[in-house]
Amino acid sequence: MKIDFERSDARDAVFLYRSADRCEVALGAEGGGISLHEVKHSGKRFIVGDVEVLEEHSAAMMFRCFLPGAVKERIFMRFGLLPKFKTRICLDLHWLDNSTIFTNRTPGTLKLVIHGQRTDIREVDRFELGIERAFHDVKLRFENFYLTDEKPEDFPLPQRKMVDEFGQWKEKEWPGKIHSMKELSAALQAHEGAAEYPFPEWNRWGGDAGRKLKEGTGFFSTFKSEDGRWHLTDPDGCDYFSLGPCGTRPGDRCRVDSFEPVCDWLPDEEDPEFKELYSSGTIRRAAYMPLDRFKAISFTALNLKRVYGDKWREKWEEISYRVLMKSGINSQGNFPGLGVNDGRSKLPYVRELPGFPTTNALIFRDFPDVLSPEYREKSEVYARTLEEWKNDAWLIGYFLRNEPEFNFVEGLAIADEVLRHPAQTYCRLGLIQFLKIAYGTIEALNRAWGSRFAGFADLERPIENCSSAYPGSQPDIRKYSAHLIREYVKIPSLACRSVDPNHLNLGLRWSKAYNLDMMAGWEYFDVFSINCYDFDPTRDMDFVKNAGVDLPILLGEYHCGALDRGLSATGLKGVVNQEERGVMWRHFVEKVAAHPYGVGAHWFQYNDQFCLGRYDGENYQIGMVDICMQPYPELMAAAYETSKILYKVKNGEAEPYARQSQSIPMIGY
Repeated sequence: MKIDFERSDARDAVFLYRSADRCEVALGAEGGGISLHEVKHSGKRFIVGDVEVLEEHSAAMMFRCFLPGAVKERIFMRFGLLPKFKTRICLDLHWLDNSTIFTNRTPGTLKLVIHGQRTDIREVDRFELGIERAFHDVKLRFENFYLTDEKPEDFPLPQRKMVDEFGQWKEKEWPGKIHSMKELSAALQAHEGAAEYPFPEWNRWGGDAGRKLKEGTGFFSTFKSEDGRWHLTDPDGCDYFSLGPCGTRPGDRCRVDSFEPVCDWLPDEEDPEFKELYSSGTIRRAAYMPLDRFKAISFTALNLKRVYGDKWREKWEEISYRVLMKSGINSQGNFPGLGVNDGRSKLPYVRELPGFPTTNALIFRDFPDVLSPEYREKSEVYARTLEEWKNDAWLIGYFLRNEPEFNFVEGLAIADEVLRHPAQTYCRLGLIQFLKIAYGTIEALNRAWGSRFAGFADLERPIENCSSAYPGSQPDIRKYSAHLIREYVKIPSLACRSVDPNHLNLGLRWSKAYNLDMMAGWEYFDVFSINCYDFDPTRDMDFVKNAGVDLPILLGEYHCGALDRGLSATGLKGVVNQEERGVMWRHFVEKVAAHPYGVGAHWFQYNDQFCLGRYDGENYQIGMVDICMQPYPELMAAAYETSKILYKVKNGEAEPYARQSQSIPMIGY
């Protein structure tokens, strides 16, 4: 079934040209779009068509679904497209059930995510294809759109060279771009040398040797001072604020399957000199997602090996330690790769334990059946990973996992999902028992809930959105949801503590702090971690503190990017240029340090992402270094200025940096 653009309506948009099969449109900067009338009542599963972004930068595209009379969409798909690169998109309308946030890539498309509330397609009044808010109107071309029940097999890509031999974007020039092997070699060698902190009061851990808070334990620990401030302490017992980037590895994995023709040069996969730099196979991002086949290479590692030969990795370590430590960086955030548990470390680090326990029956997205024996047994197996790490003094602590995907649904009550699930899970049996104890009889429950159940056995059948269908159930749904989150935290946390009593449990790196249910179980952590893509972390930190969490707070991720260097997307926060990236660093980090519970901030990430996208399609200018290992001087200078006064800000002796960065709407997905 074809989509006819002559029937499409424009919202905050102007058609520059259109026919039935093709249109060019200028979409307004506030997030304009055009309607796709044929989707409604079509009964088809996939929307397929070709899109070209007629700009110099990537576009954050939006497919929005509106209920009748609604101004704001109920659910949307956001995905990235490269500039001036005609790409076939395929949108699966089954994703409206909100059972996933992430999706596997199709050739050419960048990352695609789903946000909002579960939506019955029959209730949608308007389907709209457009853009996320942008810093100017965005021109696009749409061609050959149709609806089908069959996912297309052919995803043609333009056959033109877009990536140079160093992994850089060919379409533009910028200060510091590498043009030859001679330039690359000279640029790398300029950053060789010994690594040391520039501040004489800092000890080897990066703690403040003049601020001893307790007797050292030989490992990192926590301390709450009499003024109510939480601190980390280093193995010597000195005040320690954890500051550094995530992903300290020799470059991002650059996904090249289907992109080989657009690269100027890639070594043969079997070339003995470069074979080790390739990775290929299948990956399953989440337990509920299908396998995805990929091929990737690290251009950063490739560049290093072309300059240094077999000594490339030790040279990468030398350069990385020097670049980071001389700028006052004293930590490695999640996904570390410098001196990890090898006896040679110079930078303390945190890490995420692999293989967080899951169960065969999943309640919603990645939330497991936490009351099952299976969850407890797998937690014990999972915790054994700590055996090989438990004596490493450079390990600050471990995250149980990263950004549980069920938490991306705003206002989620996991007990609602327990009742919606058709299976007789242990969580469901526990909920029924919880209600029996609370009410005694079904009549008492019916009076409280405003329901008409014949017996508790009725709760064994699926109930769609219980807390909305029966508003009186909401207190019970919330209470049981918090109980399940507490068990989700408690069971693996206790298993980990029994294996490793030395290191800090750093929590779950929640994607956002906005749901009180997700604060449950905090007492089983040593540090509460959240990721915060905001220009100021204070609101999220206060939410955690005001929820009753009495723990140090670690900001596990933050970043911003700009379009004045070699990439076409900003990441989840955008600023106007590199100077403003430095401003954002200073303001964010110093606000964390000034907060009485703030003990660390980890920038995401060390490396820029690949211009054609990492494994899932992110292509953001968010690195401290670019793909050729060149530091961004404006960002590194800001890091130095913050670190110079870090412990004074932490202890209330200096005010945090006040100026906010000049922002632009993100190009991120």
